[in-house]
Amino acid sequence: MRSRLRYWKYPITIVLLLLITAAFTLVYTLSETAAAPYEQNNSPDNVIEEIPEPHDPADDLDPLNDPENDPEKNPEDDPGDEQEEPLLLPAEEGFITMRMDASDIHRGYLILINHDHEFSIPEDIDLVNIAEAKSSPYRVQSESFRLSSSIIQPLDEMMDDFLAATRMNSVAIISAFRNYENQQRILNNYIARMGRREALRWASLPGHSEHHTGLAFDFGILSGGSRSTFTGTGTTAWFRRNSYKYGFILRYPPNKSNITRTAHEPWHFRYVGLPHSYIMFQNNWCFEEYHEILRNHSFQEPFEAEHEGILYEIYFTSDAEVKLPLNSEFDISGNNVDGFIVTAVRLESDLSVEIEI
Repeated sequence: MRSRLRYWKYPITIVLLLLITAAFTLVYTLSETAAAPYEQNNSPDNVIEEIPEPHDPADDLDPLNDPENDPEKNPEDDPGDEQEEPLLLPAEEGFITMRMDASDIHRGYLILINHDHEFSIPEDIDLVNIAEAKSSPYRVQSESFRLSSSIIQPLDEMMDDFLAATRMNSVAIISAFRNYENQQRILNNYIARMGRREALRWASLPGHSEHHTGLAFDFGILSGGSRSTFTGTGTTAWFRRNSYKYGFILRYPPNKSNITRTAHEPWHFRYVGLPHSYIMFQNNWCFEEYHEILRNHSFQEPFEAEHEGILYEIYFTSDAEVKLPLNSEFDISGNNVDGFIVTAVRLESDLSVEIEI
């Protein structure tokens, strides 16, 4: 019996020691857990992520909170850096721009066609039959004659006023639009009669005739089945004195042959539109002179003219980006050489008008 109790004494002691150890460990673990929320964790292996602040919807309305306005993210917006020059609005500069195509140089009422400047007939040239389109009772030698549709109305008005003023109904259009073949045929006839050098003073080479534009025509006198020359004297001098009122000019006036290099043709009229016809008439300028004068005037320093209470500003530019003044009506014409002629009507803005918002 003694020996058996001696062997059991050691197991019991060991069990008691294990129980005491387990209880002590449990008490220590619970105390550590309870104290954990109040202790700082400085271990780099257990970094706690920062909880984001609540989002305020009002921040979306504040440009200072826009990430795109953050100087660190957009260095070019940093006031300390040099900023790019802003584009000026048209209203701030007082003008707008219109981009023209290169082919537009050869279109418009002010295109210059002469011995030096050739003209190519555009495929889309707008021509109408004069006899069918006109409303005035003036005569046209051939029912096949055509002119630009845009000049029929001023031509009608001019002829109506001439008939009313003179009661002369024998003035007729005897030549209008010509293609290259017709122009060559006419030139050949002149060459056969007077030689090439003198012929070129009266008839142009194909491509150099104003008749290719549909803006020019020749007058003649038709009476009793016969045709006679339109001299521009006597009763027919009315056209030389009054055609400018309707936008027409006497294209080859007397005493200007050294400039136009074409003999005086009292029968040849050309449409250029107002106020240009008025300006040339008042200053006794031929078309070539007028073009040279306009070359000296730019958007900054336009040629100014007043006609019937309207103020016009006219200027030349070789730039395809044509500047146009604000508060104005305008027309742009190519010069058939190297640029554009702008005709602007200055309009006054009524600044006294109240704007209701």
